[in-house]
Order: sequence, then structure tokens, then C-alpha cells
Amino acid sequence: MKTVQTFAWTPAQTRLLEAQDFERRAPGTILQDFEALLSLIGDEGLPVTPAHLLAMNCLETINRALTQPLELRLKRAMQKSYPHINGLYLLLRATGIGRIDTQSKKPRLKLDPPVLDSWRSLNGAERYFALLKAWWGRAREEIIGEREFGGGEILLKTLDFIEQFPNTGILAVETPQDAEMLRYYPGLHNLALLELFGLLEIRAQPPAEGQGWRPAWMRLTDWGKVLLGGYADFIQRSLAPAAGSALPTLGFATLFEPWDGFEQWSRFVRPHIQGWQKDLDIPAPLFQPGPHVFKVALGAECWRRIAIRGDSILAELAATILDAFHFDHDHLYCFSYKDRFGRTIEIDHPYVAGDSDHPLADEVKVGDVPLSEGMRIGFLYDFGDQWEFEIETERVNAGPAIKKPRVIEKYGKAPKQYGW
Repeated sequence: MKTVQTFAWTPAQTRLLEAQDFERRAPGTILQDFEALLSLIGDEGLPVTPAHLLAMNCLETINRALTQPLELRLKRAMQKSYPHINGLYLLLRATGIGRIDTQSKKPRLKLDPPVLDSWRSLNGAERYFALLKAWWGRAREEIIGEREFGGGEILLKTLDFIEQFPNTGILAVETPQDAEMLRYYPGLHNLALLELFGLLEIRAQPPAEGQGWRPAWMRLTDWGKVLLGGYADFIQRSLAPAAGSALPTLGFATLFEPWDGFEQWSRFVRPHIQGWQKDLDIPAPLFQPGPHVFKVALGAECWRRIAIRGDSILAELAATILDAFHFDHDHLYCFSYKDRFGRTIEIDHPYVAGDSDHPLADEVKVGDVPLSEGMRIGFLYDFGDQWEFEIETERVNAGPAIKKPRVIEKYGKAPKQYGW
């Protein structure tokens, strides 16, 4: 009889998975610290910078509320100076529980009520794996203002970093160069999350003047060996399963869009985790068919206010913008905006069909984009001359019905497209 290849836990791994009691003592301190952050945000929210990162004046308050606050000797500590806070913020946005409220003059970090209600309905095990799924499946470096190299980068860096550990399971940070490398690979926030999830035990160097958090050595916990090792093994087997395998064929695209990979892996973990039944529920955005009003600026001294129906395609909005500024339609363009998780979404010109992985402007309606008042959209026209229009959303799904897009207000003289 042919042996069917599948993924299976060893008896020792199974015992460790089944022994976890997430209600009494979950691995690491992730649940306590995430809850502390939620409590501090509360109903009023927290101030954020224009780049949508936590304002400096609230960082030490958050730090002191965590299970293991850091002692920093920095004159000007920013969010990334606190790797654990940076990691928690990454999870907050990647779960969808935290959102940026752009309707006031100064943006604030708020809690999304429907997603928060779903979070409150989960037990400890379900919360732990909801956070893990958000980190490994959806989070991106750009959410915390870091340079982005591609989807799935966090998971790839984390798994590859763990593979560098010696057989002893202990990795010493022996030189300043080693310590500097950790800032980028896998990133101090990812190291902090490995610690918060109980996957790594980290001992930090004593705080020094002008220095931030610096690990001295790291040790893989037994829990870390099971989860990280099991995930890496599952992905490796699933990328190229043998003939007759019962494993799903995920393909290399899963490494760059890892959400499906986590979903498939969780099928092998969930039966061994007591109480893991539900997942975090994020409501789908509603289509907004009514009139939208945008203020479209080309520099500080030139803008146009445009009204357009929500059921108009984005290609029609692009044409209206170009006409309003007396530009021709001879070049390609791209819309871009930040979604609810803080990730950049791009929508391309219809002519790049077949050469782009992004949605196209003749396929997406204005009302499909989850817009809110104060939200900004980028509109890049002519990839050679790089005309960068900034679109501010002023009204959404409100006001009297209109039949066609129209310019309702003008300010300033439009620049000449070609300089002559």
C-alpha cells in the first residue's frame, strides 16, 4: 500500500500543544500586553503622528503598562525605540481592531467597535491565534513605517532567522555588528513579538546611555520549537508535496501572500488546541453608492473640488481630474490608498491589464473603496513626469444625487502639463 505523505505532529509535540491552558497562562505575555494597550486606547483613542504612528507623548505611558516595561536611556524615544510597543501596534492594525480616525483635524488611533466586539467574544486560545494569524498572515512592515520589500516579508524573515539558531537553541549576540543586524533582520519589533508570544526567551543587555533595547542572547522555548518548527516544516512540505500527498499544494505565492498558508496550517493545529473554535471576524466594507466629494490638489496653490457618484468607476474619476486640470489622457496612472490595516493598495490604469497584479481602474467603483471623511488618496499620473495629485475625501455617500461627475469649485491656475 502506498504511503500518503501528510503533515503530522510527533507525540511530544502533540502533548505540548494539548497541554497549553490559554485561559490561565498563555505562552508569553502577548494577551496581557495587548489587553493593556486596548485599555489605554479606550473610547477616546490615542494621538498619532501624520504618518499614523503613536505620538511620542503617550509611548512611556504604554511602556509602563506592559508586563515588562523597558528602561530606555534615549533623549528622544520614538515608537520604534520601544520594539514591544511597535510590535503590539503592528498587531493592533493588522487585526483590524485598531483604525485611524481621519475625520478630526488631528488623526487618532481608535478601536473599531464591530471588530472589538468580535475580539471580546473570543476565549484565550482564540485570541492568541487571532494575533498570531494577523502577524504571520497579514502584517506588513509598511504598517509601522518601515521599508517594504514585498508581501510575506515578515514571515519569511522570521522563519529564516530561526533557522540560523545553532542546535543548542541559543543564539548569542556577540558583536556590535550582530546587534546592528538585528534591527533589520528580522527587525527588533519581530524579535519583541517572538518574545511576547512565548516563542523566544530573550535576555537584554543592561541599558546604556544613548542606547535602546539590545538583546544579549536568545533561546528558543519548547513552545517556539513546536510552533515555528512545525510551521516551517508544513510550508516546506506543502511547496512541493510528493505524489499522493494529502497536503495542500500552496505554491511559492503563499510565501508572499501568506494568509492562505496560515489558514491551511491551522487545520493541523486547531484540533490540538483546547477551545479554539472561532476566529476574529472583520466585517466586509459596505458599498457606498451615493455622491462623493473630493478636494484634488496639485501643490498647495492649485486645487479642484469634484463631485462624483459612488457607482462611477475610478477610470471616470481619473478622467474628471485630468480634465479639471486641463491635462491630456495620453499617459498611465495609478491610484493608491491605505486600507484599514495600514497597507498600501494600488489600482492601476486599465491599459496595464495582464502586466499588473493590482486591480484596474475600470473594474473598481468609487464606492468600492472603503473611504471615510478626511481619508487621502494618491493619484500619480504620467510615470515619466510624475504628476502627483493628492485627493482628500471630504464627503462620502451624502448629499443630493448627481448624474455625472462635475467640478464644483476651482482654486488656482493649473500648471502647464508639458511646460510650454
